[in-house]
Amino acid sequence: MKNIALCIIATRRYKRLLEPLLESVKKYFLTQHNLSFFIFADSADYKGWLDLDEYNICWTQIEHLPFPLPTLFRHKTLLKREGELSKFDYVFHCDADARFVGEVGDEILGKGITAIQHPSTASNTGDASEISWDLTEDFKKGTFEPNPNSLAYITPEEQKKYFCGAIQGGLSKEYLAAMKVIEKNIDDDLGQNIVARYHDETHWNRYLLENPPDTILPFWYCFPESKNWQNKEVAWKKGFYVPEEKEIKMLCLDKDLHGGYYLYRGNAKK
Repeated sequence: MKNIALCIIATRRYKRLLEPLLESVKKYFLTQHNLSFFIFADSADYKGWLDLDEYNICWTQIEHLPFPLPTLFRHKTLLKREGELSKFDYVFHCDADARFVGEVGDEILGKGITAIQHPSTASNTGDASEISWDLTEDFKKGTFEPNPNSLAYITPEEQKKYFCGAIQGGLSKEYLAAMKVIEKNIDDDLGQNIVARYHDETHWNRYLLENPPDTILPFWYCFPESKNWQNKEVAWKKGFYVPEEKEIKMLCLDKDLHGGYYLYRGNAKK
């Protein structure tokens, strides 16, 4: 039995997603191991508005920042608890707007970094035992950083794979080391007035190019929610499906189905 830390960052409207997320984690995520939650939120604590007493919680109050700073500074935020996190066997992070819907077991516990295939790179090969990649030109333009001066830059010839940022982690030592490199690279980019095309996720992929993950899991471990997600079609890539014999493990929630996209990104009028 391993000691696992799961980190979640949630400010403002995202906080209302915490309780259902944690309930889904309790039901599906590494249920045979000792799990602790590291929650970073813009509240002093959760007493009186969240029923979390049954969970092992380490709560950290942070300041709410406008988009895209919460995601861009994801690793900087998590490193506020570096000392505590280093004591765990494994550390993972998942977005607050995620929901586990299938059992995630020891397959996610590798000997280094664990990374998840981005669902928009799904490829229908007919062979569910192998992960295959299909990165369209439009997808590349929206995710990879085109500025060669950025520390997140990946040459077009090297743009073969792309991993999601919504769930990531691995052995604590390796994942914390990755966080520190990414944090420094983002800070150095900001010193040149550069923000990578898809923020920390673009930097995550640059890191994984130089430091290939030990464990790669397919896109149904990070599946986009839609009204009809149970038909297993990738909402972000029409015509592509989870293989019939495979189970969707985690949903990336469709914000429009949970109150509205712009309410979460802070651009709503109300």
